[in-house]
Amino acid sequence: MLPFDLIQSWLHRRSLREKLSHAQQWPTANGQIYHWQIVEAEHDAHSTAKPWQLEAGFHFTVNGEYYGGYVRSVGLTHHEAEATAKGNPAIHVRYDPANPDSTAVLPEDNADNLPFRVFAPSSD
Repeated sequence: MLPFDLIQSWLHRRSLREKLSHAQQWPTANGQIYHWQIVEAEHDAHSTAKPWQLEAGFHFTVNGEYYGGYVRSVGLTHHEAEATAKGNPAIHVRYDPANPDSTAVLPEDNADNLPFRVFAPSSD
């Protein structure tokens, strides 16, 4: 990876960690996954043995309005991803009450209801 890419990746992870830290104070909504896609794993989630992630689209409602977003799994093998990407499981979503389009899906909120572990960026 080039130095510029490393810096850009570090800044992205830092920004995401800050958002997730703020999101712990946000209210929770119950949503549902409606779409699955197998994608190449992000740099932080990638390993030689597990180079894929599931990207799941979800939707939820707040005050009668629909909102949505995407969440990614931890790194998986292609077979694990294919076997997991089924159905429409419930998902617990944190949303910014001032802007419900800003969402976060925390691993600890979804440990028992999703068929995959939610990816969270590592600390540096």
